[in-house]
Amino acid sequence: MYYSPYPYVLYANQYPQWVMANHSSSTQIPRQLAMPTNPTNTSPFPPVNTHKFKTSAKEIQNIMQQAHLLVDKISVSEKFAHDLINAAQLSNKTEVDRLISSTGITITFDTKYTPDSIRINLTENGCCGLTVILNW
Repeated sequence: MYYSPYPYVLYANQYPQWVMANHSSSTQIPRQLAMPTNPTNTSPFPPVNTHKFKTSAKEIQNIMQQAHLLVDKISVSEKFAHDLINAAQLSNKTEVDRLISSTGITITFDTKYTPDSIRINLTENGCCGLTVILNW
């Protein structure tokens, strides 16, 4: 026996009699669109506006410079890297945040860490962000 994967498709002959009584046989039953479209615009999406996108791209450049400060400090200073790992493994959030701020980062950041890695989310003005994940 064959089962239709689309059991709820209604054809004109499947409508109840009271619906069909209101339409003559030559009248088509009106079809409703889930999302009405503009005949001049064939795309169902709003027109493209690149202003916010370009603003985010400019802001992400600043965030990447800030991330570069942090990564440079970790890669150059053995003591800083040791202190950061130690504070994270001890779950000392205030010390981790202080160490990260001491690198010269001026934007908002949030840290999460596990015994084997740290995740630093850098955000600016709520428009965009960058996540740096470092394992040890």
